[in-house]
Amino acid sequence: MASCNLILVRLLMRSVMKIACVAVFPLFLVGSVVHADSCGSFRDVRGRTSVDVAPLPGFVDVCSHDFQLCVMLTQGFPSSVQTIGYFVPVEEWERYQTGQHKGFSRYLIAQKARTFSAEDFAGFKRYVHSQNGNIPDHTKLASLLELHGQVSLGIVDETSDSISIGTVAKLTDPALKRDVQTAAINIALQIKGESLSLYVYDSAKDANDTDRVKELAKRWVQCIRKQNSK
Repeated sequence: MASCNLILVRLLMRSVMKIACVAVFPLFLVGSVVHADSCGSFRDVRGRTSVDVAPLPGFVDVCSHDFQLCVMLTQGFPSSVQTIGYFVPVEEWERYQTGQHKGFSRYLIAQKARTFSAEDFAGFKRYVHSQNGNIPDHTKLASLLELHGQVSLGIVDETSDSISIGTVAKLTDPALKRDVQTAAINIALQIKGESLSLYVYDSAKDANDTDRVKELAKRWVQCIRKQNSK
């Protein structure tokens, strides 16, 4: 059980590294239109998962449209996971393609992890609780970014088949001389006999500005459940 917990921790807690990858693009406070009562649909054409990862309306998959950008955004991820979808706001993506926008304000990242049994997952959730959702990650940041502190949000949501933890990090890009405050929610989800690692990122004003990212994460998980219950 201890070795299983360690593997799951490594899969779940890569938030700092992934924040670093995301923050290579400057973040802007741009409001994306997300309809609370509707859900999108996205199935992996490569067959790596049978789960419909159901991005929220108003998001588009970068990897389906720009291979080079997809590689740049995902190259720092651990080899133990497979990125199924890397979703950004549609209007920002359209502006990015025309050179009118230099980055994205929100990200939804769906990854498939090694599949774990119900017993292993229950053991992992107990471990997360024993750490109050504050699981250290010693992953090194990308050299082009500087970390100036992070705040753990602990466990922000939990159901029988999922557990979510959060982080707010302040980073600086020396080249741009810009500070970036980013809130991240990481969800471990068991669905259709598979294990998914979901990441939701949103720009934040400070460590208390987390309601929006929490609501975004909650709605996304609800959509995944809805689209896979048919």
